[in-house]
Amino acid sequence: MNKNLLAKLFLVSLAVSFILDAIIVGSIRMLNESGEGPIRNPAIKFMARVIEKGGSYQETLQGFEEMRTRLGLRVLPVWIVDDSGKIIARTSSGSLPVPWNALPKPRIIHGIAAHYRSFQLAPDMMILRLDESRPTYLLVRIPRSGAITRGFLGWTLFLFATMAASAFAGLLITFVYLRQKSMEAKELLGRLERGDLKARFPISRLDELGSLMTDFNRMAKAIEDLVSRVEETDRSRQELLHELGHDLRTPMTSLKAAVDTIAAYGDRMSPEHRDRFLRIIRSESEYFLRMIDDLFFIAEVGDPKYRKTSEKVDFLPLLESEIRMAEESGTSEKHPVHFFLDSPEKPVIISGDPVLLKRMMRNALQNARRYATSRVDVGVNLLKENNGSWVVRILVADDGSGISMEDAVLFGKRRPRKLSCETDLSDSEISLGLGSVIMSAIASVHEGRIAIRNRHLADSSLHGTELQIEIPAQ
Repeated sequence: MNKNLLAKLFLVSLAVSFILDAIIVGSIRMLNESGEGPIRNPAIKFMARVIEKGGSYQETLQGFEEMRTRLGLRVLPVWIVDDSGKIIARTSSGSLPVPWNALPKPRIIHGIAAHYRSFQLAPDMMILRLDESRPTYLLVRIPRSGAITRGFLGWTLFLFATMAASAFAGLLITFVYLRQKSMEAKELLGRLERGDLKARFPISRLDELGSLMTDFNRMAKAIEDLVSRVEETDRSRQELLHELGHDLRTPMTSLKAAVDTIAAYGDRMSPEHRDRFLRIIRSESEYFLRMIDDLFFIAEVGDPKYRKTSEKVDFLPLLESEIRMAEESGTSEKHPVHFFLDSPEKPVIISGDPVLLKRMMRNALQNARRYATSRVDVGVNLLKENNGSWVVRILVADDGSGISMEDAVLFGKRRPRKLSCETDLSDSEISLGLGSVIMSAIASVHEGRIAIRNRHLADSSLHGTELQIEIPAQ
């Protein structure tokens, strides 16, 4: 903490201290003027007792005057006044120094009120109510150099000094505490600069400073999550580039070999051999186009700044449309596959991006059709979780040979492409596993989850693969 800031804090503390002192002194003055303050002068009360037990008021006051003269004290101006302001007795000549109506009057017998001049801290007159049937008051003028004035001024100065000392002590404690927290903050920022993104403030209090430290910890956590996502995205892209550099050699080699073969021996090839090589070229070209489209999509979804379109989607019509497309695309196959849908009668509403949801279901249905023998069962259920929220569960099951344990573990992850030219190239969907990666990414951006299993491992009477997708529902 620099010196200028410390000086400003000290001046502010002193200003607040003096304002509080002024309020306290003003409050005490108001209480004294109403007869309810701390002024309780025993000499005035003693004088009042003597006056009440004596005879004539004037004689009694003269006796006091003579006694003070013998003691070498100057005459104390004293008046005895009735309720109307009429002077009954006095020790000095002349009228009252203050108009009667401007003087405060005590409400109780032997109560003492004080009168103050403007901008004065000590009273100039004290008024005591005597014990008489008719309201009668004893007025005593306080000399400026009297003991009461000195005592009151001393008490006021002591109050100001005490408040100033308290302000300074509070400022010192605040300075020490803030200096300690400043050192902790510097150490924490140093750890963050050195790459320790898990550095946090220890929260031990719930005041404004504790709230500030909590907000800083929340910001640090957000930065850590963002950096982790950026690092994960960068790592995934590097892995993808490495996989592409390794796995594209085989299809590129196959494509180049097919083109070179046709160029060199095309005029001597039989139509069957020429058609086979052309199908290889077409299949590899289509594979490259699909792969480029999938890679662009994965790069976009994996970006930390990606935000999906969010709208209420009626999921069942979307799913039925994709099922019809999957059935129509398989009509030319030797073994047609039939789709069977089991869904609730009421609408299933999902908050998400309809384009992404269509792509996820299209990949899931095409995979199921590709490996199915004769049928694909699609089930949709609405489930209520323990926290009260709803989730839609989609099950896509085929009756094929079933997914292997190795492929189930790699599902949703990119894996090396294995191309076999002996397969039916017209249906060559073998790739880097990008289809499952896309489905997993779409489910993730919708705060859902995806899983796959071999049905035969769960029930020996069943065959094929079951894909399960769960997405929060409205």
